[in-house]
Amino acid sequence: MGDNTIIAIGLIIGLLFGMSGIATLFNFMGMAMEETQQQLAQIGAVSTLVLLIIAIILIIKIRIISSLIVGAIIGAVLNVLLEMNGINIANDVFQMIAKALGL
Repeated sequence: MGDNTIIAIGLIIGLLFGMSGIATLFNFMGMAMEETQQQLAQIGAVSTLVLLIIAIILIIKIRIISSLIVGAIIGAVLNVLLEMNGINIANDVFQMIAKALGL
C-alpha cells in the first residue's frame, strides 16, 4: 500500500507542476499577443503584415508546445493508473515495436 501512496503523491505533484507549466505557456502567449498588438499600432501597413505572420507563427508554436505538454501529462497519468492496476501497457507497446523492427 505504501507504493500506491507514493505513486498517488507523485501523480498529484506532477499534475500541479504540469498545470503550472501550461498556465505559464498561456501567459507567454498572452504577452506575445499584447506586444504584437502594441507594435502593430505603431508601425505601417507593410510591417504590419510581417508582424502578423510572426504572431501567427508564435501562436502556432505555443499551441504545439502546450499540446505536447498536455499529452505527456495525460499519458503519464494513464500509464500510472494502468500500472497501479497491474497493466503494463508501455512494456507491451515496446515489445510490439521491437518485434516489428526485428530486434
